Amino acid sequence: MSDGSVYNGGLHLVTGAAGRTGLALCAELKSRARAVRALVHRQHDVVLPFLRRYADEIVVADIRKPEELASAFSGAAYVYHLAGIVSIASAIDRDLYEVNVIGTENVINACLNCDVKRLVYTGTVHTLPFHDKTSTLKEMPRFDPDAVHGAYAVTKSQASNLVLDAARDRGLDAVIGMPSGIVGGFELKRSNFGQMLADVAERRLPVYLKGRYDFVDVRDVAKALADLAEKGVKGESYILSGHVVSVEDLVAMAARSAGVRPPKICLPLPLVAFFSRFAEWHSVLTKQTLMFTPYAIKVLGDNCNFSHEKISALTGYSPRPIAEAIAEQVDFYFNVYKPLFCK
Repeated sequence: MSDGSVYNGGLHLVTGAAGRTGLALCAELKSRARAVRALVHRQHDVVLPFLRRYADEIVVADIRKPEELASAFSGAAYVYHLAGIVSIASAIDRDLYEVNVIGTENVINACLNCDVKRLVYTGTVHTLPFHDKTSTLKEMPRFDPDAVHGAYAVTKSQASNLVLDAARDRGLDAVIGMPSGIVGGFELKRSNFGQMLADVAERRLPVYLKGRYDFVDVRDVAKALADLAEKGVKGESYILSGHVVSVEDLVAMAARSAGVRPPKICLPLPLVAFFSRFAEWHSVLTKQTLMFTPYAIKVLGDNCNFSHEKISALTGYSPRPIAEAIAEQVDFYFNVYKPLFCK
């Protein structure tokens, strides 16, 4: 199957199906009349009824436990591995490593044991090292965990290499999709970025940060992952980027979509970076959700010139305007998330 020609029938299994990208992918596959099996980590009275709109069946399994994956993967022709922990922490903790690295190894073994036709692994552009802020970042033949920063980037680099090794040495037909910052609807699990947009929409955010990053609509990512199952070339990775947008413009888009005024005060990155190390230390000490860390602030000032030329040439990939994604995310927050979780 090295020519990328893959028959797209059979059962499609999505791990991490309760997450935003997982939900969007299930919806995309369902729109293509695919048979969809959704794998989730745990039962959830609110998320599962929503997921049933797009999945033909839902199975509960922990990717850290190989014995739970055998039956979940049985009969699957295509596996999309999205399950993982996204973290802005500086240090790797046990859960992050076990889910992102060991979990991926377990998924690879389950694919091989169950004769899966193709694995589509969701990596990240955070695994791409850079040496300046202006060069164009493209796909690499292999990832270097020692060349990137942040616990998330390191573990995803390690996991991506496991996928490449399995494709090269173990006979697994696998491809990698590497999204940039994902925005848009389907967010039932609140991310740090999603919380910021909600705070803007509810007029709870008094200040915002300077900086920029590349953001992509979750619908574009879902479509690209589904396309890679059919057209991707074995052992290759593909950047799924969108548009570089400043935080100021993102905040303005969210405020406009919600019909409110955006915050006026902008904090410079060096100032926030200085205090972020203390904020991370305090959050870890008190076991609170990390909001500001040196890694998170660093990303907003790093090179984010990601090229999606490779996936565009393969599938015609063309990312939507980010304003559409932000408007959809705000609409989803008010009309789906709040009615479900804020009763």
